[in-house]
Amino acid sequence: MNAAPYSDAVWKKILECGAATEASLSRTGVLLTMGGEPTFVPVAPSGAEWQTAALGPTKLAYARKLARELIRTAFPGAAILETSGKHYPGEPLPRWALLIQRLADGRPLWRDPALFRGDTAPGTHTAADAKKFVVALAKALSVDSTHCLPLAENAAPTTATGYVLPLDHAGAKWVTDNWTPALGAGPLPLFPGESPAGLRLPLAKLGETNLHRALTAEVRTGTLTIFIPPLLLAPYCALLPKIEETLAALKLRDVVLAGYAPPHDAALPTIGLASDPGVLEINVSPCATWADYDTQLGQLYAAAKAVGLVARKLQFNGREVGTGGGAHLVFGGPAGLLSPFFAFPALLPSIIRYWQRHPALSYAFTGAYMGPSSQAPRIDESTFEALYELEIACAGAESLGTPQNLPLFDLLFRDLLMDRSGNTHRAEISVDKLWNPYAPNGRLGLVEFRAFETHPAPAVQSVTALFVRAILARLCAAPCKEPFIRWAGELHDRFFLPAFVWEDLAAICDDLKRHGIAFDPAWLRAPWEFRFPKLGGFALTFKTPLPEKAPKDAKPEEESFSIEFRQALEAWPLLGESPNAGTVARTVDSSIDRIEARISDKKFLEGGLLLVNGLPCEFRPTTDGGAACGIRYRAFYLTPALQPHVPVHAPLLIEWVDRATLTVIAAARWHVWNPRFQAYDAAPADDTVAAARRAERWEPWTWTLGQPRFVPKIDFPPEGKHTLDLRRYYAQAR
Repeated sequence: MNAAPYSDAVWKKILECGAATEASLSRTGVLLTMGGEPTFVPVAPSGAEWQTAALGPTKLAYARKLARELIRTAFPGAAILETSGKHYPGEPLPRWALLIQRLADGRPLWRDPALFRGDTAPGTHTAADAKKFVVALAKALSVDSTHCLPLAENAAPTTATGYVLPLDHAGAKWVTDNWTPALGAGPLPLFPGESPAGLRLPLAKLGETNLHRALTAEVRTGTLTIFIPPLLLAPYCALLPKIEETLAALKLRDVVLAGYAPPHDAALPTIGLASDPGVLEINVSPCATWADYDTQLGQLYAAAKAVGLVARKLQFNGREVGTGGGAHLVFGGPAGLLSPFFAFPALLPSIIRYWQRHPALSYAFTGAYMGPSSQAPRIDESTFEALYELEIACAGAESLGTPQNLPLFDLLFRDLLMDRSGNTHRAEISVDKLWNPYAPNGRLGLVEFRAFETHPAPAVQSVTALFVRAILARLCAAPCKEPFIRWAGELHDRFFLPAFVWEDLAAICDDLKRHGIAFDPAWLRAPWEFRFPKLGGFALTFKTPLPEKAPKDAKPEEESFSIEFRQALEAWPLLGESPNAGTVARTVDSSIDRIEARISDKKFLEGGLLLVNGLPCEFRPTTDGGAACGIRYRAFYLTPALQPHVPVHAPLLIEWVDRATLTVIAAARWHVWNPRFQAYDAAPADDTVAAARRAERWEPWTWTLGQPRFVPKIDFPPEGKHTLDLRRYYAQAR
């Protein structure tokens, strides 16, 4: 693992913290596995598939390259299986997914990764190659090769595009079947579609005594695609080496292995590469310790870099952001029934309470789209009654014995940990895979933390995961019994500001230290800086007023202080339904933005005040002796939007005014976009260009220096004590 941006000395301390976390779990007897879903994009992403679409012309090629690179560098002996992934309403077919499968005992499952297709270019295979392969494989498995039949598409019913071999494993041997009496000698007509032939066979025409499982070999865009039928783990692991031996004997390369994966089993660790909207999602295999997770994460980032993938995007205005696809963290046990959430019924209620009491865990590491309508809303952002009902549910879970009624335990939280539409997957703490009897992969004993975004540096991503694992270890040792906090309007007003997020993170680290896990808050500076980049600032001096009887030659003492401006957070409200291509759709209003102003020492507020577009800010003290405030404003015009009558406030005119003279002594303008009021030709070509664009958006403004200012008196409502919302005073703030 490349430890940057941490020094070797700091990384040594982080490793010690990881060891302390594992020791704490060991003392409590908790077997806690961890995984995650980091997401990647090309260095210069283009096209809908790298913005909003799940599928596109280049994503599968990147996935195949990454899979081969991971096998070459990290997981020798692994195989690549292309299978069906997520299937959402409105999508005609499931999305594809690539599975990198290896044996936990270290034995090779597949020896030559070069046999797998590494791109999506047209191949040179023919139907004759498919027939040769099926016949040779049948002989290798000691089954009758005469039972293989040709396949054909409906558009050309007499032209064979592949071959099918009825195949299953019966105890100690492979078995086949004669489909000719039921289906004829072929070519067998496939159902129309784009799925592999193995999913389009006319199985309904077979008799009850016929074998209904089959292996197919077909040629798709010149590439031999081998489809594996549903098998248990042992025969599956026996079949793959036979397939490889057959391909090698026939000198067939650049093939695709597709079909069904065996049932989930710890003996076959798997990494998944999935087609997700705008990104390539990686599902890392479960790790028993943070050290294992850290190793796997380092291997993944290195392989991604080698094939031209990165874990960040550069916006047009130069801001560096995450990929937009998330990086969820998943925790569970060695097997579903051995999940610590079942063995320790107080663990999940403790997590729910702890996360609700510390909003920084919801906002410090998540992506740009956050809040009530996002894919990871907090429990107190979903429905009004959620906290009240969760208090009852948590008490009920803690009263359950062990072993317990797992479906009942799952149902305690399923209807509360969800988003406003009732989606149990789209929640900050998701129990969709805890013990859900309605999902094929729902009974895994897993809890997913979704308010996490991929960080560009693997070490930072790993330390963030360690932070969460350390919290879970602390909760295993000492469950959280403290009640929920009714944050009300303070939740967003206060914790959307970087200074108060940092305070909360530091408080969590203090709590971990009291429970024997020394997690230094300084280790979280990197993700915090990435989440809340600095925009600009003022370097100022304050002259202490002299007493009335001071000597005539006395000079006032000067003290230096600073005001720093950072990007803050903003939730995009979900708007009502509107017509869209014959149906209805709901959009979000992303036109509102928020920044933070922070003064290094609150005592200097006695000598000056901050105006933004002519309106005064109200600073609130921070625990380090400083003070901070938020500025909320309309960044650009958007329709439809919430409060459509409110004008655009950018660029913001930011002025520091001397209280004694009411004159401007420092000023700048903050531009959301290009300060030349022009469209950018293209996204930044590299980090240097991006940095230049970021820097020019903070514009020192000398034109108003020395001008007098009238300071209006404004109200700060209960929901906005920390933040000046320019939308409330739009007539003055133009």
